[in-house]
Amino acid sequence: MGCGRASRIRPMSVCVYGEEQIEKILARSKKLRIGFCVGAAGALAAAATIAWLRPEWIFGAGNHARRWVIGALMVFVAGPMADNLWGWNRHWVGMERALRAMRIEVSVRGVWLRSAGSERKFAAEEIRCAEEVPWGLYLRTAQRYRWMLIPARVAGFEELKREIGELGVAIVAARMAPNWEELVGGVVFTATMICAVFAQSTRVLAGDLIVSVIVAAAGYVVVSANPENLPKMRWARLGIFLPILMTGSMLWGAWRG
Repeated sequence: MGCGRASRIRPMSVCVYGEEQIEKILARSKKLRIGFCVGAAGALAAAATIAWLRPEWIFGAGNHARRWVIGALMVFVAGPMADNLWGWNRHWVGMERALRAMRIEVSVRGVWLRSAGSERKFAAEEIRCAEEVPWGLYLRTAQRYRWMLIPARVAGFEELKREIGELGVAIVAARMAPNWEELVGGVVFTATMICAVFAQSTRVLAGDLIVSVIVAAAGYVVVSANPENLPKMRWARLGIFLPILMTGSMLWGAWRG
C-alpha cells in the first residue's frame, strides 16, 4: 500500500511500509543484531581475559573500580546480549507487527506517525522545517530535541514530501547529522565513566563529577523532550545518572582513603 489522495476531511495521504521493504528491514536488523551479539561476546571475553591477566588495566589501580566495571559490563553489554538471544524469535514477530502497523498520515492539520501501541502527532503550525537526509526526513519543531523522522523507505515517500511542502514547511538538505551534539554527549558520557576508573587525583575526579552532572542534566532534557516516548525511555532517564553515581563513589572513596 502506498500513498493515496484523500479529501481535506480525511488524511491527505497515508503511507505505510511495502512488503519488500519490511523484508529488507527485518533482514538488515537481523544482521545488525547478530553483529552486536558477536561483538558483545568478544568484548566480554576480552574483558575477562584482561581481568585475569592484568586486572589493573580494567579495574584501575588496586582494583578499586571492580564492582562498577562489572556492573557496567552487565548493564551495557551482557544484559542487551542476553535479551537479544533470549527473545530472538519473539523480537522478530513484534518488529514485523510494528512495521506492518506503522502509518504516516499527513493532513492540513499536521503529521501523525502511528505504530503498534504508540502515536506521535505534530500540528502543522508546530513544524518549523524539514531536514532531508539519505535515510529520511526529520520534521523539526521549535524545541530542538523534539523531532519526528519520516523513513525514506515508506512507499510513496516522494509524494509525502510534497504533501508536507504544501503545508508551508520548508524542506532543506541537512549539512550534517541532525543533533550532532547528542553523539558528542554519548562519547563524553562514556569518557566520564572511563575517567572515574583510572583517575587517581581527587581534583581530576572532582572535575569528572562536574562534567558528569552537566552531561546528565543535558541528557535528561534531551530524553524528556518527547513526552510520547517517555514510557519507552524510563530506563534511559535513569541510566544517564550512572556516571554521577560512579564518579561520586570513586571521589568519596579517594577522600576517605
